[in-house]
Amino acid sequence: MPKFTSKILLSVLFLVLAGCSAPRGNYVILLPEDDGSVGEVSVRNDAGVQTISSVNTVVEIPSDKAPKKPRELSSDLVAKLVAETEAAQPPKPLSFFFFFGFDSAELTEESNVIFESVLAEIQTRETVDISLIGHTDTIGASDYNKELGLRRAGNLRDKLIESGINASSIDIKSLGEENPLGGDEGQGTNAFNRRVDMVLR
Repeated sequence: MPKFTSKILLSVLFLVLAGCSAPRGNYVILLPEDDGSVGEVSVRNDAGVQTISSVNTVVEIPSDKAPKKPRELSSDLVAKLVAETEAAQPPKPLSFFFFFGFDSAELTEESNVIFESVLAEIQTRETVDISLIGHTDTIGASDYNKELGLRRAGNLRDKLIESGINASSIDIKSLGEENPLGGDEGQGTNAFNRRVDMVLR
């Protein structure tokens, strides 16, 4: 029997759903893997433990008592709980690379096109935190490259602000020539490191 491999739906929200069989408070539901297999999970707190090994089985976890006896939920109810839990999660972080010319803080034409797509993604999010990290190739002095990386990140920040993104949601820094992608041998790799990494959270 596979151990501790099955997907688990964890909820720390009080969900008000139609039907008296819906779990309340904190609970664990055992879900099958993509291939249909189901493992075994022990649910415990300071007051006791319950083990579940059947698909769509739920254990409710009171704050002051042992976990309740496992019970099976209908597939429709489980699907509703999964959907509501996933809907309550923030969007997954996304990463993008923006590239620059040699010794330049101006985006390449290709990266300007990417910018428009990324801007559209940002505008779909209710809230967003944006991290911009500037990088450079290894040509030139390390201190100069650190400053160039910061200018690249700063220019991308300014472009976002001009497009209506709140400045307080944007953080910038520079690693200069540190942390190159795929090593840093040859002009091709150098060009790949003339970039800003953007992470949306």
